[in-house]
Amino acid sequence: MRKVHGNFQGTGSVNLFFRAWLPGNPIKGVLQILHGFGEHSDRYENLVEKLVPQGFAIFAHDHRGHGKSGGIRGHIDSFQDYIEDTRQFYASVVLPRSQKKPIFLLGHSMGSIVALNYLQTEQDHYQGAVLSGTGCEPKNSGPMNILVKGLSSALPRGKFKFPLPPSFISRDQEVVEKYEKDPLVERKLSFRLAGELFTWFEKGVEDAKDLYLPILLQCGSEDQAFQGEQVLFNKIGSKDKKLNLYPGLYHEVYNELEEDRERVLDDLLNWLLERLD
Repeated sequence: MRKVHGNFQGTGSVNLFFRAWLPGNPIKGVLQILHGFGEHSDRYENLVEKLVPQGFAIFAHDHRGHGKSGGIRGHIDSFQDYIEDTRQFYASVVLPRSQKKPIFLLGHSMGSIVALNYLQTEQDHYQGAVLSGTGCEPKNSGPMNILVKGLSSALPRGKFKFPLPPSFISRDQEVVEKYEKDPLVERKLSFRLAGELFTWFEKGVEDAKDLYLPILLQCGSEDQAFQGEQVLFNKIGSKDKKLNLYPGLYHEVYNELEEDRERVLDDLLNWLLERLD
């Protein structure tokens, strides 16, 4: 495996950081990852270790305001910036290194919201898409939705602490401890970012009827961040779609207890390989 990292220019000339993991043998396929809120591109090592030996090249960038990328930490002026950054990453980094092999998109959590909206205009570029840690809406979010949408305009750069404890990500205590100690993990978000997340989540779910590429949903039944996986699945217009809802698993299904995450990763690998054919 060969690891590569570098930078590219996002929309508005913001400097964005990316990582890539390349197989030693010829590439069979490519996976482009969109990470979730607060985290960064280097938290997908379990997925990398599973897929790269099978011939997949993996590319992931740190969203603006996250990880090693530029931008105000935990803030965005417009959700459209995430979408444009993703489009630029595909065009300037992923596609030129894809060796003309099929490219898949994987969006986790906030990354799934970016993916749902980005794919509305870009799905022809991908062989399929995977959404994890997602649903049709955030869990128990009614009052928060109203509050942050109001403060998004009045106090856009004001910040508040992410409302869930670190333990929401996984039942694996080592994963949680590593997450808590990670200096690149952002734990506060701005009112503007929160408001944009609610707005674009609603839009992405509503427009999911217009998706037609193969879609795989991988979600934990005990995810404390999102709910309504079946509702989202039903809304997706694709004929080739699959929902894997894993009993007892938390938000980060690729970072769960070893036995469970191996099952999730096996399902992902098999789904990708089937669509390479």
